[in-house]
Amino acid sequence: MEITGKIHPTKKEFLYTLRFPDEDVFKSQQEKDLRLHSINRAMRLGNVVKNKVRIYFKDSLDRVIFVYTTVWGVTKNDVILKKGVTLPIKRIIQVDG
Repeated sequence: MEITGKIHPTKKEFLYTLRFPDEDVFKSQQEKDLRLHSINRAMRLGNVVKNKVRIYFKDSLDRVIFVYTTVWGVTKNDVILKKGVTLPIKRIIQVDG
C-alpha cells in the first residue's frame, strides 16, 4: 500500500488516545506477510541495537499516523513498544528503519 496524503506524527505516549477498528488495512496475504516480516525485523533491531523505526498506521478515522519508536516485542495481534504501549498489527501499513 502506498502512503499518500497527510501523515500525522504522534508519540507513543499518546497512542492510548487513538481508536482502532478491527478490520485489517491489507486484503492480500502477501501484504500481510511482508508487514509481519518488517515488524519482526524491527523487533530484532530494537532488541539488539536499540534501533528506532517509523511505524505508519491507520486509526479509526482513517488517518495515516506515524510514530518513531523502538519495537520491543510482537504478539499474535499487537506490536509492543516501550513501557508496554501496544499497537494493533492489523492497522500497520509500513515499518521503515
